[in-house]
This record gives sequence, C-alpha cells and structure tokens, in this order.
Amino acid sequence: MRCCFSTLRQDVRHLGLLLCFICALFLSSGSIAPACASESQSDSVPYSSMLTGPLGLNTIPSARMDSVGTVKLGLSNLDPYVHGYLGIQLAAPLYVNIRQSSEMSSITDNPDRLYPGVDIKLRLLTESHYRPALVVGLQSAIGHKRMGGEYIALSKRYKDFDFTAGLGWGRYGTAAHFNNPFKGIAKHFGKARDLDGEISADPSDWFTGESIGIFGGVEYFTPVKGLSLKADYGADRYEAEQTAINFKTPAPWAVGANYQPVPWASLSLAAQGREKLMGRLTLKSNMKDWRAQHTQLKNIVPLRPFRTDLTVPEEMELSAQRENIMLQHTQHVDMHDVQTRLSLERYKSAPRQIGRAAVHIANHGGPMVERLNIIPSRLGLQGPAISLLRKDLEKAAHHQGSPEELWQSAAFDTRSKHPLRRIDRSRQQLFDLKTYDFTLENQISLAEEDSTGLYRSAFLFGKHATSFLGIVDIGATMRINLGNNLERLTQIRPRSARPVRSDVDLFAQRTIAIENAYAAFTHSLRPDLHLALIGGYLEEMYGGIGGEILYRPFGSRLAVGAELWQANKRSPFTNLNLGYFSNYVTTGHVSAWYDLPRHDLTLRAKAGRYLNEDIGLTLALEKDFKNGARLEGYVTISDQADFDLFGGTTHNDNGIRLSMPLGGYKHMPQNAKATLSAAPFGRDIGQSIRSPLPLYALTEPFSYDHIVRHWGEVLP
Repeated sequence: MRCCFSTLRQDVRHLGLLLCFICALFLSSGSIAPACASESQSDSVPYSSMLTGPLGLNTIPSARMDSVGTVKLGLSNLDPYVHGYLGIQLAAPLYVNIRQSSEMSSITDNPDRLYPGVDIKLRLLTESHYRPALVVGLQSAIGHKRMGGEYIALSKRYKDFDFTAGLGWGRYGTAAHFNNPFKGIAKHFGKARDLDGEISADPSDWFTGESIGIFGGVEYFTPVKGLSLKADYGADRYEAEQTAINFKTPAPWAVGANYQPVPWASLSLAAQGREKLMGRLTLKSNMKDWRAQHTQLKNIVPLRPFRTDLTVPEEMELSAQRENIMLQHTQHVDMHDVQTRLSLERYKSAPRQIGRAAVHIANHGGPMVERLNIIPSRLGLQGPAISLLRKDLEKAAHHQGSPEELWQSAAFDTRSKHPLRRIDRSRQQLFDLKTYDFTLENQISLAEEDSTGLYRSAFLFGKHATSFLGIVDIGATMRINLGNNLERLTQIRPRSARPVRSDVDLFAQRTIAIENAYAAFTHSLRPDLHLALIGGYLEEMYGGIGGEILYRPFGSRLAVGAELWQANKRSPFTNLNLGYFSNYVTTGHVSAWYDLPRHDLTLRAKAGRYLNEDIGLTLALEKDFKNGARLEGYVTISDQADFDLFGGTTHNDNGIRLSMPLGGYKHMPQNAKATLSAAPFGRDIGQSIRSPLPLYALTEPFSYDHIVRHWGEVLP
C-alpha cells in the first residue's frame, strides 16, 4: 500500500473524495434498499466466494452479499497469483475484504512480489420480484494499483439459476469493450489510468480510464445439496502482467464447480480457458451465532409471589452480593421509593443485570415499596437512573405481562448530577478468578508490502480494583508472548531511527512483560458527561499521563469527546519493558461517534495529532452483537508517510478487529475473551495511545441503544 501525494492539499482532497463517495453510497443504500431480501437469501442459498474473496462466480464478482456478521477466511490460486483474504460483512449493504495477493503460480512457491489491498463492496439495491440486486465494488480501494479495479454488478435469481452482469473499470475493464461513460460527467474520469506502479491506488483513480469492460455469468444450483456450477466471462486481460512478466493472457471465460459440504466451508475448482486451473478454499462463520456470554448465569433468584417485611439496606446489599449482584448506597427515598447503585459486570447486558437487581430489591424492599430506582454504574461512571414500577415487574415475572409492557412504565432520569460515590470493591477476593480479565490475543497481517503470513499471539491477564479512599482505581495487566515470526520485518524493511510501533518485533521477543499498570480517576459529572484521568504504563509500548472527556447524551445517536496524552516510549531492552526512552510526545484527538440506526452500526471519526507527531484522520465502523461479539474496520490517513519495500510510501493504516467473549463456554473464566486483528505490523504513522479505560466503551451499557437492544433480557 503505497501513496506518494505531493502535498498535504492533495491528501485532503483525495480523502474528501473517499469520504463523500462512501458516505453517499452508504446513505443511499440505507434509503433505497428494502430491509433484508438479500440477507434471507444468503442464509438459505449457499452463495460462495469468487477468486479474491467477495461473493461471486469464478473470476467475477456478483451482487450477492453475506448475512450480517459473517467472517470469511480464504485462500485461492490462479496463475500468476495466490490470494489470501479475510472478509467481514459489517452491515447488510457493506462488505470489507483485507487481501494479500502474491505473485506466484503455485502455493508451494515463494512469492516474487506482494500486492496487498483493502476491497469494499456496497449494495445499493436489494433484489425484488422484478428488480435485480445492485452493488458497487472497489478492489484495492486502498492498496497496490496492480490489483486495482472498480465494478458495478447486478444479479437476478430465476429458480435454480443466478445471473450476473456488470461493468468494470481498471483491472476489471482492460478488455476495453467501449468508452468510459463517466467521461460525460467529468473529464477526470476519462484520464489515462496506470494499471501498475509503486504508487498506491487512491480515490483519484476510482472509475477512471478511457475504456471499460463488460462481464457476466451464471451459477446453477444443482439438486445435489451444496453443489453449484459456475460459468463466467470476464473483462480482465492481464495488461500489467503482460508488460511486467511477459504473461500469456488466458481465455476470458471460466467454468467450474463449487461444493459446500458443511455450512462453514466451501471448495471451488474451475478452468479458465483451456490452460489455467483455479482452486479456492473458504472458511466462514457468523459472529451472531457464536455462543452468548450470558447463557450461564448462576444464583438466579425468582421474584417472590408475595411481599415480605422491610429489609435493612445493608442486609439487602449483603444478600445481593451472594447472588453476585453488587449494590451500594441503597436507601429508602420515602416509604414508596428505593434507590440504589448497581455495579455492572462486563460481558453481560445492562438490562439483564438491572432486572436481576430489581427482583432482588422487590424481594427485600418491604410491602410498601412501589418504585425501584436503579443507577447503573461502572468504575466511577454512572448512567441515568432507571425507575421500574414494582407492580409491573411482578406482573411480568409471573407471566401476566412482558418486557415491552415493563418498558412502557419505565422512566429514565437524565438530568440529575451524580455525587462522587463509587462502588466499594474491597470485598472482592484478590485471588478470585472471576475478578480477573483474560484475553487470548491473535494478530495477523495479510497486507504487508515486504512479507506475508506474519503473526503474533499472546495471553493477557489482569485485574482492576478500587484503591485509595475508594476514589482512585488501579489496574495492571501481564502479557505472555506465545509466539511470532516478526523477525521478518527487519529482513527487508529498515527500522526507523525513532520508532513508534516499527519495533514491535523487539517487544514480541520478551516472553513476559507488563502490558499496563496505571492509576485512574473516572467520574460522571452528569449522566451524559464523563471524565477519565489516567497515569502510568498505559499500554505495551507507551506510558505517561493523560485524560479523556466524553459527552454522550442519553437517547442521542451522536456522542463527542476529546483526549490528550503526554506519552513516553517504553524500552523493549529493559526488564518487563518497564524502562523508558528519553523522548516525550504530546498527542491528542477529538472524536465523534454516530449510531447508524438502520444497520445497527457505529461510525467513529477521530482527528488530531498522532504519536509520530503526524496529523491525520481515522474512520471506523463498529458493530456489537447481542452475544458480546464485536467487529470493527478502520482506516487512518496521515500527512506523513512510511517507506516500503519498493521505494514508495504509504500514508494510510487500516485493519479489521474481531472480539469474542468466551465466558459462556464450559470451564472458561467469566471475563475471558479472544481477539483477532488483521492489520499491518509496525506502522509508525497514524498511531494513537490505546487507553486501558476508553470512555465510549465503558459507557456503552448506559446508552439508550444498548438498553433498547437488550431490553428483552430484563426478566431473569
């Protein structure tokens, strides 16, 4: 991924084109496309990947999309390339694919060149009875120009046949069937297009070129379960390969078969012309089907069918603790109202925990109490007070009502100011595994310019607890590095004289290290205004001091925040990486989050000064599932550049992150999770502090969106 922008003004202009294009298409997909026609088809019909990862035929893409949350990992081979890809269906109309294309005729060969890229596929129309599905796609939207190409594809199903046709630009249009129709919109689109070179593809290349190509094909789903036959005609004439390696272009047609023996795997074999064979293996899973964390809840006490005498608040809190419900500052506001603070556990929804707390209070609050006021809390942060009517809770618990009826009478106090009161954790046992966090961390890179198949794995465990006067929290995490092959980074790429993260291989060499160790003060000034001050070892590579403030109105889809850090680079040459280098850097950002209601996605934008003292912008799409799984795709554009193998530069950093809680599985600790990130290793540009206590994530259980999404779990 190489960029060579001549000025910062060009950076901003190209980035603006990227943002405008993606936002326009994404918003139009939400307004044009009816709900889930394509999704239901993806669940019932075994559509399969094309050569480079997205759903399609043999060598051409189709307008089909996977169901939301699908994660795919695949490997394919067609002379002269082997493609590895990791793809995610972030939303119904949006698919993102991280791809590594290696110039090699066989998977047993060593690659001559590597051509990484990030591919995007956006659905504009779903299929109806008369209308085909319509998508627009960008291959190497960010990546090497050799693989760069754009397309518009339509697909229509008729009985057991699925037909696809489309127009291609760049790599998909080198057949040059007719002139580029976009030239009539602006001269920019008719400019001559470089199909190769050491400068990365960027938005100024999209849909350009004097000519375009036509492609099409059909897939037949046979009576044999999981077996389909594919035939297609492409418009890729391998012009860059003819010039660079004297490659003999194969015939444009391809025929093959795809077999899906099990729902999570598909295999494909095809012939392109009479001389080339294509093979592909794709493994896939949907994150929404992964086991939910809260399936194993212990000590659930039902709501009593009768009302008991009043229990002293201190006794109520002690009995709640035995049910693993952390209540504090419980008091009777008057004879009819009880108010308490509830410390929320991680990886369980807030409504589920609020419901259990409400049942406990109703069982012990006495016969006169009618309103239960619960303030959800996490560390020193607090959300709006949630008031439930006891009679409605009793009806719903005894099958005379429902969570929906309970919602109608619920009230949320978003105006009150919160005093400096925190949940006391002094009763937690130091060696109680339930109070520790366990993370199995895996990092891979399919997008390095200078090496392929890079990986790193580690095991992290840590604890967070309240300390000094119940006001300052302390936390610490240990890292055990299990394995890596990052020594390849320095075999070709020179190490930076002032590394930000390009010395990741040195950090990975140490078996045991301190991941973080910090003291923090977190407080909610109001239910919608939160503050965090943190100092110490902040993350694996940096320590320092800083803070964050977040304004997140309850009921609003927009949140804004700011962070500022005085950071110092940690030394990988000292015991447990506890030492520091002498250079300090000031870094800070302003951020905004917006929940996209139709697709249940969060769009995040962050702009500011990064750790390399570069200025830039990060855009990310984040999706949380009810079972606790989480997906994120991001891209960062910087005004500075990293050098790569081929003498070019890159101004961007991008990747995909996955997270899955494991606490619902047998013999797993409650706060266990596994993470996977696919992103380039050792980038120095576009890097920011990885705060151990990010406010937006900490306040998610207080948000209106979270409470609405999980409200059905309010009854134990």
